[in-house]
Amino acid sequence: MAKVKYTLPLLLILALAAWWFIPHDSEEDKAYYVAVLCAIDHDSKQPLDQQMRNVIEGGNSDYALQKIAYKPRLGRSVIARWEQLKADEQQRAAQDNLLCQQLLKR
Repeated sequence: MAKVKYTLPLLLILALAAWWFIPHDSEEDKAYYVAVLCAIDHDSKQPLDQQMRNVIEGGNSDYALQKIAYKPRLGRSVIARWEQLKADEQQRAAQDNLLCQQLLKR
C-alpha cells in the first residue's frame, strides 16, 4: 500500500512534466506558418525554411518588446506537408495563395 502511495503521485508528476515539455502549437501559429509558406517565392534558390525564418523574424520591429521567433519544428512540419503535395498541386498552389492554404490545412 505504501508503494502505491508514492508511486501514483510520482507517475502523475512525470506525466505532467512530459506534457509540459512537449511543444504545443496553437491553430493560429499553424495557420500563420501555412500563410507564410504560401506567400514566399517557391522558385527561389534560398531554402524554404530560411525564407520562412526571414519573413517571420524579419517582421519584428527593433523596438518590439515581444519578438516573434521562428519555430523550426513547426516550419519543418508545414514544409513537409508542402513536399507531400503532387508536383501539379505545388505548381497550382504556388500561383494561388488561397488554394495553397486550403491544400496545406488538410
